[in-house]
Amino acid sequence: MTAAHAAAALLVVVLLHRADLACWSLDRGLTAVVDAVRARIAAVRAVLRTSPAPEQAALPALVGARPERAPPKTAVLSDVVVRRGPPQAGLTLAH
Repeated sequence: MTAAHAAAALLVVVLLHRADLACWSLDRGLTAVVDAVRARIAAVRAVLRTSPAPEQAALPALVGARPERAPPKTAVLSDVVVRRGPPQAGLTLAH
């Protein structure tokens, strides 16, 4: 049984290694194609560009002013903490 497990592990190692090589060769091929396309696009842009594009003036960003809040005078979570346990008698406020 140990020999069968060792043989299966060896087979998995070989198959994973082959898959890794195939993926890296595909990656190298795609990288070469993308680099060639980028070079051609850059050449076409250089030929078509007769004058530099005018710089657009940046519009000022509108940022809403938020009023500063005073620091809390009581516990910060006093309005958030809900009492646990059975409900109190009478009406309760559900959050």
